[in-house]
Amino acid sequence: MGTLKDQLYHILTESMESGSLETGLVLLESNISELFKISRSPVRQTLERLHKEGKISRFDGRGYLVGSQPADVIRRQLTEKDFAQSSGKMAVRRTDSWRKFAEEIERDIVLCSMVGRMELNELKLAKFLDVSRTTTQKILLHLQSLGVVENNKYSSWTVVPLDDDRLHQLYEARQQLEPFMIAQASERLPDTDIKRYINRLDSAENQYPNIRGELLDELENDLHQHAMVAGGNDEIVTMLQRTRPILLISKHLLGSKIDFPQSDPFFDEHREVFSLMLSRKPTQARDSLFRHLRASESKVQHRLEQFRDNPEVDIPEYLRSPGG
Repeated sequence: MGTLKDQLYHILTESMESGSLETGLVLLESNISELFKISRSPVRQTLERLHKEGKISRFDGRGYLVGSQPADVIRRQLTEKDFAQSSGKMAVRRTDSWRKFAEEIERDIVLCSMVGRMELNELKLAKFLDVSRTTTQKILLHLQSLGVVENNKYSSWTVVPLDDDRLHQLYEARQQLEPFMIAQASERLPDTDIKRYINRLDSAENQYPNIRGELLDELENDLHQHAMVAGGNDEIVTMLQRTRPILLISKHLLGSKIDFPQSDPFFDEHREVFSLMLSRKPTQARDSLFRHLRASESKVQHRLEQFRDNPEVDIPEYLRSPGG
């Protein structure tokens, strides 16, 4: 079973391809959310994905239209019958794992953090996701460990703003810790793992820029998370988790809010580090990673500036600006 948005994507796609959702039909986020009994966040992300792929289009009105350039606009309420011919079930199967919910709201919270400080109400979040307080607390504690939110008092949290100063401090922390860990990992990480990371980079480079934004995040994690674990210092791994917002910027911006760069964002730099690790050259791998982090900061800063020029952020009901 995939995530909520993956399941919804396949159901909507199949229904459009079968003709159950006819060309020109208006798709509203609220209608789909109510029909499938899920929150609006996965619905919004799914519609954005379908729009990017040209399966649905914008028009002078609320929502989207089925098709790339429909001649007519058809307004009607969606019903279960519209999905009867879909091979997927009408109901989207909700997972019991709190991690799936955390993935759903991570994007909205990270995007809001780039705009400024926000206050998060735990009770409203539980209602928004239609989950228990226990599940909500697990989600928030996870996001807190990533440095995305911080607890103020009972049921009140703050979305930590990701401004220029914080971005620089996070990079400074990574520049001190990651090169040391990668040097340690160079002597411990098996050849099979390193070769797999390099092959994944080669495959992505051959397809770029026709790749999913999620794939870029997975490739970032190969170096900046998975390889780091082989460094053998769990305390440093925990510290580095707090710098995760740096990676989340690109994860939630590239391919959705801003276009992919004309040339790949990091493939050559990652490949150089892995190649040096494969040759068992820890000092050179350490220095190569440090250079990569120095270059990466300016790239991520530029992405933040692009996003802030035209943020287009829908603030979820469980978030509000201080004093708002």
